Amino acid sequence: MPFILSMERSIGEMPEKHGFHLGSTEWIARRIVEEKMQTCVENGWPMVTMALFRDGKIFDVLHRDGQWQSQLAVDTEPES
Repeated sequence: MPFILSMERSIGEMPEKHGFHLGSTEWIARRIVEEKMQTCVENGWPMVTMALFRDGKIFDVLHRDGQWQSQLAVDTEPES
């Protein structure tokens, strides 16, 4: 199944799900999204997040700072 691009241009706005086909290989889709986000940042264009959709579900989200949601370290367990 192909990856599809979704973009959130400003906080609180509904993300725009595009029919832009990113291919079916994960690393290629990620690279395309990373390059698109970098272009937005370099040009000062409004962009909060970009997401990879697959099978009608969010696969992963890239934040403006270049971090993928799946790579963020989040502690959910209290320390002992």
